[in-house]
Amino acid sequence: MDRSTVIEKTLAVFRKVFGDISPLNEQTSANEIVKWDSLNHIILIQELEKTFEIRFNLFEIIEIRDIAGLVNYICATTTS
Repeated sequence: MDRSTVIEKTLAVFRKVFGDISPLNEQTSANEIVKWDSLNHIILIQELEKTFEIRFNLFEIIEIRDIAGLVNYICATTTS
């Protein structure tokens, strides 16, 4: 799956979990989304796992701080 498709699908999941938030791009971080708390982080990860049919590593989840981190992880996982 190419990076632009991963970004598009990831942003769609963000909108599903957090509602219509903008601006929303790869540089958007957890600090910029008020609803991005620990519970919604878990919901976000679950939705991304369903969408991309992947499993996140616990240590990776802890380290992810922004959309770019998620996209990088998904791209690395889906091309392996």
